[in-house]
Amino acid sequence: MVSSDSSGYTLEICCYSENDIISAIKGGATRIELCAGQRDGGTTPSYGALLQARQYLPKIDIVVMIRPRGGDFCYSHSELQQMVEDIKFVKQLGFNGVVFGALTHQAAVDLDACKRLIAASTNLASTFHRAFDCIANPKVAATQLSELGINRVLSSGQQNYIEQGLSLLIALQQQHQNIEWIVAGGVRAHNLAMLKKQGIEHFHSAASEPLLSQFDSRYVLAMAADKDPKLELQRAQVSQREVSSMALALERN
Repeated sequence: MVSSDSSGYTLEICCYSENDIISAIKGGATRIELCAGQRDGGTTPSYGALLQARQYLPKIDIVVMIRPRGGDFCYSHSELQQMVEDIKFVKQLGFNGVVFGALTHQAAVDLDACKRLIAASTNLASTFHRAFDCIANPKVAATQLSELGINRVLSSGQQNYIEQGLSLLIALQQQHQNIEWIVAGGVRAHNLAMLKKQGIEHFHSAASEPLLSQFDSRYVLAMAADKDPKLELQRAQVSQREVSSMALALERN
């Protein structure tokens, strides 16, 4: 299933907590991507997080990240089976869609893996996430995803910032109009008018601001992979103010 906002645009906000969801809704988001693993770029949220988020479903569409770990997007048989079971559980809880991606070691779409994930996602909206931005041949990949029946693709046009990758996304959007192309990569209020003028209708943003920890930093031990104590307490949260600015910019332009 694929739902669209009556205003003609989608403002999807990446959320990592119930507080993020509340800020996104109050700010005017039309869809939420629910994740865990902020430092990993998004992983599958926990059972408790899913139950917390579920209560907001009458107010807003929520799609759930299906990603068993950080790192690359090449998954073992065991990891893939975990993803399938997670999709089944998300469906049972009544969420609107799932977000996933799987690649081969040669930086191509893992067709077999994606077929399994799409089959498990029946009656849910399916989004192929920014693994797309790590693919060697995006034009071939877009055709493959279209033929597989993926509903949406989230991408920055294989660049860090959407302004740099926009030409590729516009071309892919024109070639595969059956896919909802969602732009990401530095999407904020200041560039929404330009993106809309280019024919973009679906936007994804973290819309975040730093979340300062109250913990006594003298006692911090670096436990993350980078082993940097200065980074250990760094987190971000959704800014209601930023979401509101983006929603207002979309309504005005």
